[in-house]
Amino acid sequence: MNEATSPVGPVDAREYWDRSAPVYASDDGHRRFGRFLDLYEEGCWRYIERVLPAVGSSVILEAGCGTGRWVARLAPLGYRMVLSDLSPEMVHYAREKVERLGLGDRVAAYHVLDICDMHALPEATFDLVLVLGGPLTLCQDARTAASELRRVTRSGGTVICDAANRYRTALDLVRGGQLSQLAQVLDTGQFSRPDGLVDHRFGPQELAGLFEAQGMDVLHLAGICPFFDFLPSREQVGILDDERAFNTIRDASMRYAEDPSVVSLSGRLLIVAQRRK
Repeated sequence: MNEATSPVGPVDAREYWDRSAPVYASDDGHRRFGRFLDLYEEGCWRYIERVLPAVGSSVILEAGCGTGRWVARLAPLGYRMVLSDLSPEMVHYAREKVERLGLGDRVAAYHVLDICDMHALPEATFDLVLVLGGPLTLCQDARTAASELRRVTRSGGTVICDAANRYRTALDLVRGGQLSQLAQVLDTGQFSRPDGLVDHRFGPQELAGLFEAQGMDVLHLAGICPFFDFLPSREQVGILDDERAFNTIRDASMRYAEDPSVVSLSGRLLIVAQRRK
């Protein structure tokens, strides 16, 4: 469903993701987004691998882990991980995946936690914190979330987070002829999604300032899948079925990922921020 569709009213985020967990854990989720998932993961991995800590004593937190996208890539490399998500069902499926892949000894703990309140996690614990897939966009208080992400990150450690871009959202609303939310999105970033969730869309500098205000240095600010909506339409996903088109879009996305003009109109922003030593 394209996000330009009129919203149906707010829903409880935890209940929504609990209901959605079986879909994301199944082949249905992969069929819905097709090769867009490959494009997204390649774009994120490019930044993850640049800041990977040394294997050994390092610990990585996957916050908003969903059904376990990144643990399946990082745990086989030898990293110890902790997984958390707002949704108990998402955590359940992530645990199932970990056990199915024989990676149980690499995951130290599972938690049901909101990124705005990660009280169960001690301060300065993690060398790398991944918050990918939009948890910051969907949380209730981005400032509190950024503070919590900094708190659990070790001195010199890194947070990698993505979020929806309000300016691309505004463009998509106009393209879809859905103008009722245009002023609100541009003025406040608040957006009511067609699935009933209400989230916050960031401007690039707003996102950077959020982490800088917490005493973190921004290493990278990029557009991930910059030519696609935050949730890609079926038409956009279909373009990627052609291998030549996929390669062309992937190469352009990589080359222009940090170009300020491209970032400003990217559906999905990605920030890499380091806690000051």
